[in-house]
Amino acid sequence: MPSSPLKFSLFKRNNGKYYVLYVENGRKRWKSTRAGSKPAALKVLTNLEKLFSAENPPKTLHQFTQEFLDYARSTFAHRTWLIYSGALNNLESLAGNTQLTLLTPQHFDNYKTKRLEAKKSPVTVNIELRALKAAMNTAVRWKYLEANPLGNVTQARVAETSPTYFTKQDFQGLLNAISEEWLRELVVFAALTGMRRGELVNLRWEDIDLKRKLIRIQSNPTFRTKQGKRRIIPMSDVVFSLLSSKAQHIRCEYIFHLKGFKVNDDYASKRFKSLVRKVGLDGKLHFHSLRHTFASWLVQDGVSLYEVQRLLGHSNSKVTQMYSHLEPEKLHSTVNRISVSTN
Repeated sequence: MPSSPLKFSLFKRNNGKYYVLYVENGRKRWKSTRAGSKPAALKVLTNLEKLFSAENPPKTLHQFTQEFLDYARSTFAHRTWLIYSGALNNLESLAGNTQLTLLTPQHFDNYKTKRLEAKKSPVTVNIELRALKAAMNTAVRWKYLEANPLGNVTQARVAETSPTYFTKQDFQGLLNAISEEWLRELVVFAALTGMRRGELVNLRWEDIDLKRKLIRIQSNPTFRTKQGKRRIIPMSDVVFSLLSSKAQHIRCEYIFHLKGFKVNDDYASKRFKSLVRKVGLDGKLHFHSLRHTFASWLVQDGVSLYEVQRLLGHSNSKVTQMYSHLEPEKLHSTVNRISVSTN
């Protein structure tokens, strides 16, 4: 810890304790006064040198979990916070409230094994492991740990599968079964833009540039895009026509709404899934399948994976490779460029 800081402030955390907030090497830091009342905390501050020279006891996993989740609540989207919360609480239930510094790679290998034995899918387990690794990276940054114990922990093996998507015939059949105008528009928009469900229901008119036929996908005070990234995608002629028509009768700041209120994303997913079942389509199809449908149709029509990656906003090309199995048919012209005489 540093020597007594020249500038500091006092604040109370959700755990009921008062902390000293200060700046060290350009970064905000805090240290607990271990006092639950302001007068007691101010009394501790009468001897700052003693406070900052006191040895900081090792954090327990439970203490770190509470501190990290407080930090994550104001830093990440709520769904991301839920993943962190679930993973850290699962870890504590398996490892116990051990000291953070006593966590080893074996604890996380055991976590992986136990979660798979509990019939959690490898994809789900890997999402949780990535969340735990990110949390432990924060513990390193906060100087609670010297190194991340997940550094060499391997992820669960995931069998290679093809993304589920709608054929054009099945998609048209689904549209014919949708009676709600808002849901029909949302489904069409999803299939023709490849936007994520959260991006769609949070899309506002201020994100639309009809003059340049562009859609801005960006965070706002009530919504955070995946990894906080901003991207711009072009409108197809059908999307432009749909938005131009809706722009004549704007009743809400959000593009898709129910009687002037933003559409709830979970409600949209449930209504969509019920329609998939109603028309007798593959039960594996869900709302996110519309994003896969957008990408799959493009690849089948000869669009390069690089262009699809940019439209989907994938930061890693490996993610887009899931659609590569759809390319072979268009490669005939490529292999035919090799010509040799067989005589």
